[in-house]
Amino acid sequence: MENIKFEISPYQDELQLLIDDKKAGYMSIKIDGRLLIVYYTKLNEEHEGHGYAKLLLDNLVHYAEEKDLLVDPECDFVRKQFENHPARYKDIWHA
Repeated sequence: MENIKFEISPYQDELQLLIDDKKAGYMSIKIDGRLLIVYYTKLNEEHEGHGYAKLLLDNLVHYAEEKDLLVDPECDFVRKQFENHPARYKDIWHA
């Protein structure tokens, strides 16, 4: 069974997905005051198509809610999820 963890990089420029302690993907981010900007989502090729991007998004949303941040979804994947599920993200969506 995989050991999945998420962490914010030391420079706060990535939300990283670690599988068995190896970086398997990340969201490129920037935190500016109360604004969390998501630039893009990147997964290692072998992890694409297995729901890991959605896990990253869920963790990002949890982090934003916990820290009282608004999310600016510049990332196409994140923007599409926000647009498809506006009720779920309305409290953190910086439109």
